[in-house]
Amino acid sequence: MFSYLIRITGDYYLSMDIMQESFTRYLERYAKDTRNVSLLYSIARNCFLDHKRRDKRHYSLEEDQKDYSSDQADDLQMKQEYHQVLEAMKYLENDERGILALVLTGDLSYREIASILGINEANVKVKVHRARVRLKKILKRGEQ
Repeated sequence: MFSYLIRITGDYYLSMDIMQESFTRYLERYAKDTRNVSLLYSIARNCFLDHKRRDKRHYSLEEDQKDYSSDQADDLQMKQEYHQVLEAMKYLENDERGILALVLTGDLSYREIASILGINEANVKVKVHRARVRLKKILKRGEQ
């Protein structure tokens, strides 16, 4: 869930706050009835949208914490690529960014994502494909 939130917000601390709020809402309202991961992600998405409506500011990415691994050159390259992708995701529409973030978490099936977004599974696949194509175009423009 945290990786999904960090992708849509670009802000470490905001992601932590939204995650905490999401779990709180879920446990207060639904924990007794069911154990539904899709519902939890829907709550997180709605918390983010609520926050965004309240605060119309632009979300900036947090700097990564220092990584003390032995192969610093590979780590640096991975971080740069990660930041490039996150930066490119800023240029996507909010719904494109959100759907890619859900897919990239790897925890949810297309059916669960469709349930979260309130659309059918085929529509999710189309939107994911279009968002990926658009992201690739943005990344290619940034490299040239």
